[in-house]
Amino acid sequence: MISRLNSNQERVMALAALVQAAALVHQVASTGQADELASRCCLASLFVTSPESTEDVFGGGEAVNNLRLGLVTLKAIMGQDQSLGAREITRYVLGLTHLQGKLRKRPEMLNDISKQLSHSQRQVDLYELTHPNVFASVAETYSSTLSNFRFRIQVTGNPTYLQQPMNTNRVRSYLLAGIRATTLWRQVGGRKWQLVVFKNSLQRELDVLLSQLKPA
Repeated sequence: MISRLNSNQERVMALAALVQAAALVHQVASTGQADELASRCCLASLFVTSPESTEDVFGGGEAVNNLRLGLVTLKAIMGQDQSLGAREITRYVLGLTHLQGKLRKRPEMLNDISKQLSHSQRQVDLYELTHPNVFASVAETYSSTLSNFRFRIQVTGNPTYLQQPMNTNRVRSYLLAGIRATTLWRQVGGRKWQLVVFKNSLQRELDVLLSQLKPA
């Protein structure tokens, strides 16, 4: 992939996308609401199949702004934010990386996910990206594939919100987007041990990307 970012910035961007997906899961589970821009970015990333760069997965020239939630949340987590929300988001991130590791060993499941997302793309073409039918289609992809692993991500929050079918679909869609981001993170060289060994370097690159954010 051709990118204007250096290798560490690519890893930070992909990691921020993973964190953003986890943050959206937490938002829906705890409030029943989700950041609209972040939501569109995560969902759209599932349908970018031939990107020319890391940024292309998240909106090209608007990638940094599209990942605002993820970048800001990643900054808080790397700064050892001890709030309940940060701990829950971190738990989802770790769960997604573990689940993606299992998925890597199941090429037939990866193929199934790709085929089912092609069907979801037709839903996008018929309606629009954040239409309930699209969320339902993407959520079904997650349920029929990744939910078959013995390891499952336990989403916690307000039962009133979690029991609503639309919110269930949104949560599963964001989890699948998190798997997409984790896959990209590994493709650009991301590994868990780097978060410890190269933490200072990653934080510097994170600050560079944060400095590029447009005023909210």
